[in-house]
Amino acid sequence: MVRLSAVMLLVWVLPLRAAEPIVINADLTEASRRLFKATLTIPAKPGPLTLHYPLWIQGEHQPDGPISDLSGVRMSAGGKPIAWTRDDVALNDFHCTVPDGASAVDVSLEYLVPGDKGGYGAGPAATAKLAILNWYLLTLYPLEKGQHVRDIPVKASLKLPPGWKAGTALPIESTKDNFTQYETASLETVLDSPALCGQYFREIPIGPKDGPPHFLTLACDSPDGLKVDDKWLAAYGKLTVEAGVLFGSRHYRSYRFLIALTDQFGHNAIEHHECSDNRLPERMFVDEKYRETGAGMVTAHEYVHSWNGKYRRPAGLATSNYQDPMKTRLLWVYEGLTEYYGFVLSARSGLWPKDRALDNWAEVADWAGNEKGRTWRPLEDTAAANHLYASRNEWSRRRRGVDFYDEGALIWLDADTLIREKTNGAKSLDDFCRTFHGGGSGAPEVKPYGVEDVVKGLNDVLPYDWKGFLEVRLKGTSAAAPLDGIKRGGWKVAMKAEPNGLRKATDDENKSLNLTSSIGLLLTADGKVTDVVPGSAADKAGIGPHMKLTAVNSRRFDADRLNDAVAATRGGKAKLDLLLENGDFFANYPLDYAGGAKHPHLQRDEAYPDRIGDIFKPRTGK
Repeated sequence: MVRLSAVMLLVWVLPLRAAEPIVINADLTEASRRLFKATLTIPAKPGPLTLHYPLWIQGEHQPDGPISDLSGVRMSAGGKPIAWTRDDVALNDFHCTVPDGASAVDVSLEYLVPGDKGGYGAGPAATAKLAILNWYLLTLYPLEKGQHVRDIPVKASLKLPPGWKAGTALPIESTKDNFTQYETASLETVLDSPALCGQYFREIPIGPKDGPPHFLTLACDSPDGLKVDDKWLAAYGKLTVEAGVLFGSRHYRSYRFLIALTDQFGHNAIEHHECSDNRLPERMFVDEKYRETGAGMVTAHEYVHSWNGKYRRPAGLATSNYQDPMKTRLLWVYEGLTEYYGFVLSARSGLWPKDRALDNWAEVADWAGNEKGRTWRPLEDTAAANHLYASRNEWSRRRRGVDFYDEGALIWLDADTLIREKTNGAKSLDDFCRTFHGGGSGAPEVKPYGVEDVVKGLNDVLPYDWKGFLEVRLKGTSAAAPLDGIKRGGWKVAMKAEPNGLRKATDDENKSLNLTSSIGLLLTADGKVTDVVPGSAADKAGIGPHMKLTAVNSRRFDADRLNDAVAATRGGKAKLDLLLENGDFFANYPLDYAGGAKHPHLQRDEAYPDRIGDIFKPRTGK
């Protein structure tokens, strides 16, 4: 890949061309029944015109622009209807002809918001009490040859149901009652600035008093869920401080943690330059168990993306519009490094207690060892194969999924501990981040990079064969997981009969039963098999996903009975026979297993300094 020069810096906030803006008037007054509406006025010259519905959404890394639920598309000019035709190949493109004498095309459309919890990412979502508006859902845009979306001006407005409020990174020009007019911004900025809306709404300033302001912006299905105690507020405030010290710069004018608190749609999140769109449990800030599950880590992850992914972005992801394909091979940096510092900053800030942060590394190490797809698919391929985002959970340990998040974190832990070891603690991966993600104007911008830039940045911190280091871990198909960072970090994975605290909390929250470390089964609480570890006792017995466990040793299944039966097998002292339902059929599956209950824990290895403990230490004091 060709090295990128400073000339290729892509600046986010440029003076927009002296052109008429696209006007987007979003109407969410019917959001409670999951119906978004909009009218658009798109400047255009007479003649053929193609309008594009966004396909490749920044941050989602795949061509999943959700056009299936776009509805009611009508076009007109000067009050007269215009016929449109969909492109035969580029299905998100609409062709029309602008009549003589017209200077704009008026479009009305609506988006039919799904009501289920399925799907990847943080796309269209609404409940009776809140909604998240992603502007790309209601956007059609023209594109001249060679034009960048940052050069297309947009004038956006938002109408809400009575009594609702909204939070967004877009600067407000005026507001009256339930209508807000935003300042003119580029199409790139608008589509990167979702609006969180709701009847029960709260915006809380956090973080340092100097520099750009930070906010927790909350919308909840109930007023009680908006109660955030001082411990959470202190942790989020410290997160913004610790991130600033880590990176040494900020690439936003303000930053909002947009958090939708609801159990009515899937819990997920996605990054933006000046905000993050987080969908978390309704009782996230009320129920103590969410400190145990590390639910706050997702917000730390998305926050890190403001530097790593939004500012510094792989060249293959720094496309000029929403129709050109992205090349995702470097997601092990984009997402893997972000995952690593999401873990680290969660510990440094107090979003995660230290013991849960340690449990997390035990879980990641154990998970990586059970990803048997590594024997045929290298990690780099999981990044290049962006279709894996849409893959099913079933058989994921055979297939491999988007493993570059957590396995990427293991690789970056390996790099961090290696730097610390070879410099006797004088340097760390923090030094790489401060240089690689530093600089800039203080406003959003994009600085693309290639793999050579990553290697050079690491060599600037510690001269080493980083190219070889990365190639082995990214391109190899070894059965062994990359756990050198755990070892060099002063810890080792030890199996114990009792689950660690994080696994207990996660199984409770997910209503799951994780026995992948022992018999090789991952089940839902009611016994449905979600996945099977290849080579495990369950795999050898012939058990597969979608079967349902109904009995354990001839007694009706429940979680306690299964756990007790697994524990009783230690040393071959007891049998383990499972009765499973497979569609209309039932069969008994005896397991050849004598290992007892096994769950991963981190245990100190005194042969090495506690470098992971050092990594978790706050950079700004206690």
